[in-house]
Amino acid sequence: MFLSLLTCKETLARLDDFLDRELSAREVTLVQRHLKICGHCSKIYAFEADFLRELKQKVQHVETSDENLTGLMDRIRAALPADESIASES
Repeated sequence: MFLSLLTCKETLARLDDFLDRELSAREVTLVQRHLKICGHCSKIYAFEADFLRELKQKVQHVETSDENLTGLMDRIRAALPADESIASES
């Protein structure tokens, strides 16, 4: 089966989903193939992957309590635009 190559723009548009493992097997192959041959996109991928890894490590060390989580949820709700479908779910 012949797989075409993605452009930089197409690869970078899929990068977040690639990092989150939300692409189809075919798309993963296409992104991986592009990253192997494109130094520019590989550098961006490496930066974002490292950033995500560091962020996940930091978040694991954050202590939470029900009070902190409730305050966080209140701030998130206040920042979101009013949407009745979201409000009715809580």
